[in-house]
Amino acid sequence: MLLIWRLEHKVPSGVRQYALKGTVLLPSSLVFALHILISVGLTFRLLYRKLAVSTTLAWIIILFFLPYFGIFFYFLFGDHRMGRKRLRQGARIRQFYSRRYGMTEDPLQDVVLEASHTMRALSQSVATHSGFPVTHDNKLELLEDAGSILDRIVADIDQATNTCFLEFYIVEPEGRVTGVMEALVRAAKRGVDCNLLADSFGSKALFRSSWLQRLRQAGVDVEASLPVGLIKSLSQRSDLRNHRKLIAIDQSIGYIGSFNLVDPKFFKKNKSVGEWVDTMFRLEGRIVDSLGCVFNVDYIFDCVGLDVDREALRDLPTDRPEVAPAGDVSLQLLPSGPETRDSPIHEWVVSAIFAAHSRVSIITPYFIPDETLTLALKAARKRGVAVDVIVPERIDSKLAQFASESVFEELLAADIRIARYSDGLLHTKCVLIDDTISMVGTVNMDTRSFYLNLELTLIAYDRAVSGQLDEMRERYLDRCTFIDPEAWAKRSNWRRMKENILRLAAPIL
Repeated sequence: MLLIWRLEHKVPSGVRQYALKGTVLLPSSLVFALHILISVGLTFRLLYRKLAVSTTLAWIIILFFLPYFGIFFYFLFGDHRMGRKRLRQGARIRQFYSRRYGMTEDPLQDVVLEASHTMRALSQSVATHSGFPVTHDNKLELLEDAGSILDRIVADIDQATNTCFLEFYIVEPEGRVTGVMEALVRAAKRGVDCNLLADSFGSKALFRSSWLQRLRQAGVDVEASLPVGLIKSLSQRSDLRNHRKLIAIDQSIGYIGSFNLVDPKFFKKNKSVGEWVDTMFRLEGRIVDSLGCVFNVDYIFDCVGLDVDREALRDLPTDRPEVAPAGDVSLQLLPSGPETRDSPIHEWVVSAIFAAHSRVSIITPYFIPDETLTLALKAARKRGVAVDVIVPERIDSKLAQFASESVFEELLAADIRIARYSDGLLHTKCVLIDDTISMVGTVNMDTRSFYLNLELTLIAYDRAVSGQLDEMRERYLDRCTFIDPEAWAKRSNWRRMKENILRLAAPIL
């Protein structure tokens, strides 16, 4: 309601004659009216965007019940897209490299014909919308120990002859990670084209360290991905992060998984959650073309910007060396994020759960499922599918932990088993569907990963790979405690209230 003064003794004599005809608006009333007008305009924008109902309602409440601050928060965090131009350019750049690398759509072969029709249709949908087909001549090695992961990366960089591309959310050059930095210096000095793309926020430690200058002096091109700043926040959302973790070496060796370029003995040791536990796949074969294509797109946008010409495209490798088939594993790469038209990883996970016949296993550090994912898990259990979720006992965010635990009671009531890992912060992100389909990558089961961050996941259509991951899952379960539904139902009302309040923030994070 506008604040007004009726014509009384308070009206200055200079405006008395004018005020006789009506009322006088105070400056604060004008500001408040402007707030209402802007909020109404943003509400129409929200309705036009057709977001999830819960997200739309949450933003409308914030806009109208937090004067001034609601509008400020919306402009900072409300629009999770990166712009239509980046959307169009990203598709064009992916198509360019896909053609140059000879990546053509290839349906699932006999090795996975036992998969359901739905899964075969999903693989074709991924190929159509992401541009990355299923490839069948790959070799895959599961790495779980941080020391082994770093040692293998160093060894592969030392053998590189042409290119060495790394893209990580967090790079902290201390402990055993300095070995990777030194390997990059050696590779650059012998003429290898070395590029390191690190998220500007997640890798603050790198950009503030002496390693930045040392790498660049050696010839390593180090770039900050999605840079943040006060001025930039006026034109684009500032909390969108590049959460991808990938390496592509000589277009023949690749890495993908949940492992940041950090030494667990040093990383966040003051959080009192123990060492971080991660998984990485070392890859050989045509799947590395897909990794290289994802890196090229991200690198070009962060280095060149949105006005990309042919010269910029040709600065990165445009021809694939001929190599013999590395193996017989069928793999497919699936990127997701605000640069894509939809939320393909979220769609794939939900669709795969609905298509499951025997089991669904999820391993994730951050588990805040939306209504669709929760429905898919409950529906799977109702039709007799075994469903279990493994999460860490403690994570590095109390807010996220309470938001996650708010859904436990509902899932436990649906006979879904929830196990909590107690030997460190389990950071692995993995989904197992039946005995033939698995997913490993950077994606957490929460809104931020599904809709906001640049993410990357690897889908394996292979019974042997599923077997390896199932063995890893069993090793995790040996260090887990399953939540007892009756004991969980007895937690305090105050704890329930904190869980439910924090869960309200999930749709707008």
